[in-house]
Amino acid sequence: MATVDYKLAMELIAKDGYYKDDPRVQKIVEYTNAWGGKGYGVTWPDDNPDRYSASEFVIDPKTIWEAK
Repeated sequence: MATVDYKLAMELIAKDGYYKDDPRVQKIVEYTNAWGGKGYGVTWPDDNPDRYSASEFVIDPKTIWEAK
């Protein structure tokens, strides 16, 4: 699991989920964290697909990009 900032999330989207020599990202989820800030959760194909489901720490999650 990785939480990245807005700039890196947008870079990943622009590069279709690829970053340097890392495996391709599967999904990026935008959410509000427990302190009211924006977070961008990144998952890979072998991650739990529900990793960024709504909870007390992941509020109002929305998938903003997903690999096709």
